[in-house]
Amino acid sequence: MAMSKRERVEAALKGEATDRVPVSAWRHFVPDEISVEQLAAASLRHFHEFDWDWLKLNPRATYYAEAWGNRYDFGDYQSVFPRLLGGPLGSPADLDSIAPVDPTGGVFGEHLDLVRRVRAGIGEAHFVQTVFSPLSVLAFLLARPARHDTDSLLQAHYDGLRHAIAENPQGMHHALSVIADALAAYAAAAVDAGASGIFFAIVKLARQGVLSESEYARFGRPYDLRVLRAVQGAPFNLLHVCGPQVYFDSVLDYPVHAINWATLNQGNPTVGAAQCLTQRALIGGVDELSTLQTGTPDQVIAEAQAAIRATGGRRFLLAPGCGTRMDVPAANLHALRRAVELPL
Repeated sequence: MAMSKRERVEAALKGEATDRVPVSAWRHFVPDEISVEQLAAASLRHFHEFDWDWLKLNPRATYYAEAWGNRYDFGDYQSVFPRLLGGPLGSPADLDSIAPVDPTGGVFGEHLDLVRRVRAGIGEAHFVQTVFSPLSVLAFLLARPARHDTDSLLQAHYDGLRHAIAENPQGMHHALSVIADALAAYAAAAVDAGASGIFFAIVKLARQGVLSESEYARFGRPYDLRVLRAVQGAPFNLLHVCGPQVYFDSVLDYPVHAINWATLNQGNPTVGAAQCLTQRALIGGVDELSTLQTGTPDQVIAEAQAAIRATGGRRFLLAPGCGTRMDVPAANLHALRRAVELPL
C-alpha cells in the first residue's frame, strides 16, 4: 500500500519498512529569499515540481547574523552571499558586547512568518527550518573578507574564529551563550509555528583544517546541544555536518533523528560505512558537487541506487550531501526523484 509523504519519512526515520525510500533536495532562491512571501512561494514550487517527500527550507545564509547587526547589500550577491557592508564586531574584544536579541522579532519574526506560510501551503508533508549552529552564526559576525567572493568569505570565517579563540576565549563563550539562547528560543518558536523540526547546520567548521576536534568540543558542542535540546519534542530534527573531512564521530550522539553530510568524494564516511557507526537515520547518498551538477540523469540514478543498495533502503533518506547549486540541471533533479521508483 502506498504511504503518504509524512508516513514514509516517519517510517524511514524509525527504521521501519517503507513503500520506497524517501527523497528530497534543496537549494537557495536568489533573489526570492529577500522576501519571505516570495521565498515561501519559491520553496513550495520546488517541492511540488519535483514531488519531494519533505522540504528543507533555505532562507538566506545571512539572516542569523542580521539579527545581531550585520548589514548586507542584497543587490550584490556572490553565489549565495550578499556583500557585507558592516557589523558590530570590529575585533575579538567586541565579543563581550554581544547582547541578547528578541528570538521572535525582527529578522527572526520574518522567518517565523515564512514557516507559517509554508505550513499553510505544503499539506501533510514534513518540512524543517534551517538553523545555523551558534559557532556558525558567530563566524559570520567575525568575518571581514578581503574580497567579495566565496573563497575569501569562508577564509574570513575561519580566520575570525581562530583569532577570537586565541585572543578572547572568554568573550567567545559569552557571545556563544547569548547566541545559543536566542537560537534555542527561535528554533522552538519555529516548531510552534508549524515546522516539523530544524535542519541544524554546522557550516564547514567541525572538520579538519579549520578547528581542531578539541576546539570544536569547547566552542561548538556545548552550544549546539543547547539549541537541539530546545526542540527535542519535534518529530523531525536533522543534523547537517558540512564540508570535507568532517569530525563525524564527534556528533554521532547529538539528539537528532537523522544526519546529513557529504557522503561521496570528500573524505567522509559513505552511507554504508555510517550505518555501522550510528542508529540515526542517514540522509545523503548523491554528490551535489559533481554528479547532480555535471553528470547525466543516468549517472544520477546509478549513484542514487548504489546508495540505496548500500543501506538496504532502511533508516535511509536519499538526498544530496548539501544544498545543490541554483543552476543544477532540472533533469538531474527529476532523475534523483525517479531513482527511488525504479527497480534496483
